[in-house]
Amino acid sequence: MPFFERDEGDMNSLPAECYVAGFRLPGDDVPAARMTLPAELVDRAVLTGAQLSVWLTPRTGRLILDGEGVDDDTLEAALAAGPMRDQTLLKLIDRCLDPDHPSMEDDPVGDLISLRAQLAQALAKVDDALARLQRG
Repeated sequence: MPFFERDEGDMNSLPAECYVAGFRLPGDDVPAARMTLPAELVDRAVLTGAQLSVWLTPRTGRLILDGEGVDDDTLEAALAAGPMRDQTLLKLIDRCLDPDHPSMEDDPVGDLISLRAQLAQALAKVDDALARLQRG
């Protein structure tokens, strides 16, 4: 039976350091053949092939993970494994404004001015879309 899993030594650490691939005889937990693969190589191959993108739902502001190279079951498993399912635009902004966030280290005033300008542009786009819909 083929298997592919995180290395047993790092089940609680993120990111994974290594993955293990191999074969087990049916009913046996000990691998008959085993190869350790560096997470850097596996993650790069998987994420590159996944062609991930993020979408925003207008009603709730929730972020939706999508992947052109990934089936729906895999995306659902990824969503269930982490906090992505609960991410909203407002939560992202709250996190971005956290004074302890690493992005706020170099030029926090300049960064916030830039963020404010981007948010103003985004709000203008929402207003334009709303006006178009109301005009019919």
